[in-house]
Amino acid sequence: MPILKVLNSVEKNSFENPPLLNSFERKKYFDFPLKIITLIKTFRTPTNQVCFLVVFGYFKATRRFFARKFHQKDIAFVAKRIGVGLNKIKIDSYDKTTYQRHQKIILEYYGFREFDENAKQIIVKEIASMIRSQLRPKLIMLRIIEILVSQKIEVPNYLTLANLIIDEIRLYKQRLTKIIESNLNAKTREMLDALFEKQDNPSSKVQRYRLTLLKKFNQSARPSKIKANMQDFLILQELFSNLEKIFKSLNLTYEGVQYSG
Repeated sequence: MPILKVLNSVEKNSFENPPLLNSFERKKYFDFPLKIITLIKTFRTPTNQVCFLVVFGYFKATRRFFARKFHQKDIAFVAKRIGVGLNKIKIDSYDKTTYQRHQKIILEYYGFREFDENAKQIIVKEIASMIRSQLRPKLIMLRIIEILVSQKIEVPNYLTLANLIIDEIRLYKQRLTKIIESNLNAKTREMLDALFEKQDNPSSKVQRYRLTLLKKFNQSARPSKIKANMQDFLILQELFSNLEKIFKSLNLTYEGVQYSG
């Protein structure tokens, strides 16, 4: 089975790193309320103050955290805004424990909650529903992000979301395969296999799969063509009779049927 991908390498890299803000966006997202400015004055070091504010701005822009990743232009902008010299900012000293504490402060300020096990279960149900409609993995991810933000849940990292989507796609395919295998008898298997046998095409010298020939309905009123259409119809009728029960047990959505076809 080929490796499933949700985003391509460029999109994945963009998702995993802080947003690239232009000058207008920098002014917008790094405009801090008085409550936050008052809060950072209680922090122990200028590094903690500036890093907190940059993380705050990134979350304001994306509703995500970026594992202590920063763009230098953002650090410089925020440091200048609060009157801190760049020489006092030591990014390497911004430790994981402090960062996690800052995340909780930011989530609380915005009324968001962590992406925990309960949030995961909510999202898995949404993913399963979208997979039944055969939405593309990328579109599923984009809609999941919208749902998370609307329910005030932080958006987790790419790997977390991608794994949830890929796992559900595999489970869904496994369930469908199991249903088909348990309901498909030997006769119907033979009929389906026969659809992929090549046959002579009366209208050309090129051989075509039987399935391809069955898709074409001849509009001619000649008796021989009408007879050929009737033969094709009887084949399709027999296939339908044998597959109807299996098809219903798959419980595909309208979109899923279109995709499968």
